[in-house]
Amino acid sequence: MRTIVCILILGAAVHVMNTIPFGWSAPGTMVSDLPIGKWNIEFSNGVIEDCSINQDGTAFVAETGRQSSGKAVGKDRLSVIVFEDGRVERWRPVGKRMVVEHWGHLSDMAKGTPVLGIADRVE
Repeated sequence: MRTIVCILILGAAVHVMNTIPFGWSAPGTMVSDLPIGKWNIEFSNGVIEDCSINQDGTAFVAETGRQSSGKAVGKDRLSVIVFEDGRVERWRPVGKRMVVEHWGHLSDMAKGTPVLGIADRVE
């Protein structure tokens, strides 16, 4: 079952990479474009999220009532994380911080308005 979930997540990440108009390519892009480390994100709706992103692209998020693993891919200083619970985030650097766009589901990226957040590195 876990293998199927990983395949679905990677498939979703490929789909995201092919639909975002930033010249992104499929997974396998440069790891150095990922925001490696531990981050604290405060969203405009009041949600506080802790997220860690590893060099291999694995990610983990925790907030009140939610924890999920995910996979991050990045290119040209932009990163997308697709989480196993179906949520997706797009991260872009602004100085030493990151602007995080959060969608409740991958399918919402194309038509939905994201919840915006600011991420500060904690480690």
